[in-house]
Amino acid sequence: MQSAAGASYRERAARILRAVPPISEPAIGPAELARRAGLDERDAPRAEAAMAVLGVLGVLELRTSGQGEPLFRAATPIAHGCIRSLAEHLDQGMAVFLNWGRAEAGADSSADGSAVLSGPRFLFAMESRRFAETGTSASPLAAAEIAQVVIKEGAAPGGESRYLVQYDARSRQYQLIGGHRRPDDGTIEHTVIRELEEELTDFSFHQDSDTVTVLRRFERLAVSRTSGILTRYRIVLFHLRTRRERIVLGPADRWVSERELNSGRADDGRRILFSALTDLAGGLAGLEPAVPAVLAAPAGAGPPRWGLVRRHPWEAMGLVLGLLGLAVSILQLL
Repeated sequence: MQSAAGASYRERAARILRAVPPISEPAIGPAELARRAGLDERDAPRAEAAMAVLGVLGVLELRTSGQGEPLFRAATPIAHGCIRSLAEHLDQGMAVFLNWGRAEAGADSSADGSAVLSGPRFLFAMESRRFAETGTSASPLAAAEIAQVVIKEGAAPGGESRYLVQYDARSRQYQLIGGHRRPDDGTIEHTVIRELEEELTDFSFHQDSDTVTVLRRFERLAVSRTSGILTRYRIVLFHLRTRRERIVLGPADRWVSERELNSGRADDGRRILFSALTDLAGGLAGLEPAVPAVLAAPAGAGPPRWGLVRRHPWEAMGLVLGLLGLAVSILQLL
C-alpha cells in the first residue's frame, strides 16, 4: 500500500474528500482536514483548494473561526453522500460529466434545466453511472434495512388475485407497504407492524386477528431514488394474514395484478418496485390471500358488498320476505 507521501494527487484528493465531516459533526479547518486524510501540514493548501471546488457545488457548509480560519463540513446528509461519491470517482479514474465536445446542451429548448441542477437528481445520475460502470464491485455509500409486506386480495369469480401497492411521490413509483427500520424499532417485525399502521387507512394491528410471517430475506444493491446514493438494502419481505372484514384504501393505494407486479410496471405506466419471489414455492400464486376480493374497499366506501347480510342474517331474511309479500300484494291488485 502506498504511503501518504507516495500517493498520487488523485488519491490524496480522494482522501481529503472522505475526511470532510458530515453535518452531524463539527466543522474543521484545512490543517485538520489534511491530518484526518492521513496527510501532513504541507497538504493543507490542497485541502483548502479542494474545499473551494466543493463550495462551488453547494455541498459544503462554510464557516469562519474566531481566528479567521475557514471551516468546512457537509451541508446535508445527501451532500455528504455526493462528496463521498466524488471520492469513489477519483479512485476509479472516472469522470462525472461526459460529451463536452457536443454542442447539444441547448438543442431542446423545451427541456427543463432545473431538473439537471437538482442536487439529488444530479447525485442520482452520478451514482447511477458509477454503478453501471463498476457493477456489483461498486462501493455502497449507505446501508438500509427495509421491511415490506405482501397483501394479497383473493380472486373474484372469473378474475385474478391482486396485490396492494402504494404510490410514493418522492421516488415516483409504486411500492409494497413498508419502509425503513428506525433506531427505535426493536425488531424488523416491529418495523413492518408500524408501517402497516402508518401507511394503511384505519389500520390497527391486533395480535388475535392479524399475523405477519417472513417470506424472504435478501440483499439488493441499488441507487436510492430518494437520496440518490448507492445503497445496500437488506430487505425482509413479510406476508400479511388477517381476519378483519376489509382493508380500506387511501388515495395513493391500488390493487395490481400478479402480471403487473412481476413485470415491474403498472398498467398506468408507473414503475413498481418489487423483487419477484422466484425462490418461493408456488410463487405469489401460492400465497394465502389476506382478504377476500369482496372485502377490499376504497377509502370512504361503505360496508363491503353483502357485509350487512353476513352480520345480520335474520334481519336480512325478514327484509327479503317483506319485499316478497309487497310484490304479491301488488300483483293481486293488477
